[in-house]
Amino acid sequence: MKKLVVSCAAILSLVACSNEKDLFDSSAIEQKQKAEYSMQFEKQYGKISSNKTWDFTDFSASMTRAASAETRAVLVDGLNFDLNYSVTNGRLFSSMAARSQNKALYDAIKTSLPDGRQHTGVPVVLTAPSNSFTIYPVSVQGAWTHDLYVKVGNGTPIKVYSKTWTDYSHGFVNGEGLKGVYTLVGFYLTQYTDMPGLHVEAPAGTPIEIYLANVKDGRTSKPSVGTFNGQAIYVETEAKPQGIEMHENAIVKYVGIEDNNGYGTDNDYNDVVLAIVGNPEVPEEIKVTDDQYDVTSSVTKRYMIEDLGSIGDFDFNDIVVDVTETTTSTYKRTMTNGVVTANELIGTEKKQKAVLRHLGGVLPFQLTIGSTELPERQGILDKDLEEEYDIEGWDPYANNISVKVKQKDNESVFVIPFPKAGEAPMIIATSETWQWMPEKQSVPKDWFYTDF
Repeated sequence: MKKLVVSCAAILSLVACSNEKDLFDSSAIEQKQKAEYSMQFEKQYGKISSNKTWDFTDFSASMTRAASAETRAVLVDGLNFDLNYSVTNGRLFSSMAARSQNKALYDAIKTSLPDGRQHTGVPVVLTAPSNSFTIYPVSVQGAWTHDLYVKVGNGTPIKVYSKTWTDYSHGFVNGEGLKGVYTLVGFYLTQYTDMPGLHVEAPAGTPIEIYLANVKDGRTSKPSVGTFNGQAIYVETEAKPQGIEMHENAIVKYVGIEDNNGYGTDNDYNDVVLAIVGNPEVPEEIKVTDDQYDVTSSVTKRYMIEDLGSIGDFDFNDIVVDVTETTTSTYKRTMTNGVVTANELIGTEKKQKAVLRHLGGVLPFQLTIGSTELPERQGILDKDLEEEYDIEGWDPYANNISVKVKQKDNESVFVIPFPKAGEAPMIIATSETWQWMPEKQSVPKDWFYTDF
């Protein structure tokens, strides 16, 4: 009977060992710990929907839209200028009522681009920001007739207005049917502007050309002038237009155009003045050399990582790394009759780097970003860093980043990839402006997880 008891005990022992063999299986240990992490994560933040993703940047969405977006450029209502001039006893008086809109913009133009101050322009291309922007004609003073065109990418140029009169009008114009008075010092307007603006939506980096075509002095034709040949300059100002909707942080810049690039030009670049209103950014000005120019753009993602050294704090600061891809695209312009007719992409160069910003865990780890495996290193509790590495193969869309972490038993090595949709995350992607959490302080539910 005693032997039977021993035999049963042995059998029970074998069964127990069979059921608990996972205690010595590294893969099983990893799966068990990750399952425990998922359970605790949902306990703190709620059930995860199957389509929940963990990339909180707007890069993927915005770049997808930009790649497939169609360029839109539509005429819209112009700025409203109500600046009345009057003449008394042969002298000019400008009566601007306090109710007049855009007086600050008018004063800024007179200060930034006064008659007689010479400027030197260089050929440039304006490249569209990631947001929309609007171009508003606000002042025309030149003597020559012309048509104002805006060309977006390789699309058909859009004519914003035609100037059909030949005089040196000092002030704001409305394009047709001018009314004014002649004085001893020149011709001055008495009415407000109603020239249209042009609202532009285009993928980031799209080239923008602004120019005057069909420039004539009476019957004598002049060359086209504008951004492409250095006859236009960007002027910065703090004055913002009134009477239009714009982003609260909108940037406004002027483009001043010289309408004569031949004999007798005064180079004051105030013959045509445009206001470009960004929502919030305006097009970037890039210099052109030998009809070539480079457009540089970059994207950065901050990856915040939990190393599974402990479960339940969810501070996502065990490893914090910023990854950046910088792309330089070289374009070749084709000019036909003095006007840009094509912008051809002739070369692209990409560079990638990773910057290790912070360590909040003590476990040894090794990051793999794209096709680059970074050196293995020891974790450090609550340490800010600036360690930079050149990398290759990172895909900002796919978030192909993972980390191998050696666990406390010094034998088990867990592999933590960027999570799939619906999984409890151990890595999240954010903008580089998002600050990681202090030690042992979990990410708040309303920070990342507002859709739970």
